[in-house]
Amino acid sequence: MKILFIKKNKTALILFSILLFAGCSKRTTGPELLKPDHRLVKKEGTDSTFDIATWNVRDFPLDGRTTVSTLARLIRDLDIDMFGLEEMNDVNAFNSLLDSLDGFDGFISEYPEDMLKLGIIYKKDMVSVTTPFQIYTSDWYAFPRPPLITYVEVEKDGNVVFDFSLIVNHLKAYGDPESADRRREACIRLKDYIDDQILSSADPDFIMLGDFNDRLNDPPDQNIFNPFLQDSLANYLFLTEPLTDQASYIGDYGNVIDHIVISHSTQQAYQEGSTEILKLDTEFDAYTTVISDHRPVLSRFPVF
Repeated sequence: MKILFIKKNKTALILFSILLFAGCSKRTTGPELLKPDHRLVKKEGTDSTFDIATWNVRDFPLDGRTTVSTLARLIRDLDIDMFGLEEMNDVNAFNSLLDSLDGFDGFISEYPEDMLKLGIIYKKDMVSVTTPFQIYTSDWYAFPRPPLITYVEVEKDGNVVFDFSLIVNHLKAYGDPESADRRREACIRLKDYIDDQILSSADPDFIMLGDFNDRLNDPPDQNIFNPFLQDSLANYLFLTEPLTDQASYIGDYGNVIDHIVISHSTQQAYQEGSTEILKLDTEFDAYTTVISDHRPVLSRFPVF
């Protein structure tokens, strides 16, 4: 079932701003006091690649309007073409973020209805998307946050140079056996969905990304990603597999739990591409208190 999504809403934005200024007395030193032309982090996007990242922006907006304005600055500084976002808790704050980003557009998911929504932000001069929809909206066990899907076209000089289906995920958290089983079931269903789409002659190019809340390098008998890793046709490639000795989650058990995976057909567009975890917390001191306890994971596709 397809779901309609809310884009920028000026009335909601005004109300959000009034509520923030009326109810937020906390002051955060640092980002708000910096000059507008001061870069918080270095540029990561390039003119020769299509750049896409997954980013869990913890409980957005973690620190109210400070988070909104700082995240906007980080997105502008990074100069990445497209983001899949997780943990978007406030539709009005999301609209305010978009309003702060000239040249960008985006969507926020309808489900879950209360919090921890999924989002997409992209450069509208080079990226066009169909209206996103969510799948498995009634399967709470496998998907407490139903996957968000859109079809993407990337343009250069008026020509489409790369097109694919994007799936944004945020799987069940925690390390208990039931939570792991729910993530395992989600992977089975996600693979079934993509396989069915490809077999039905849909576009075979898929990029799936998000916070999967699990590691790629778990032993085979515990690995929730087995449906993808043990695929007999080798249809799937985890771009984050070379990074398993690093950490996308900054917490006590720092591991790579935010991933980007592509279908076999998409691998042609990734030849000589690169994937990295952006350690923004080492560039911007207030990162974990203002933005997130997750680092963005970025993939560059040399399609230009």
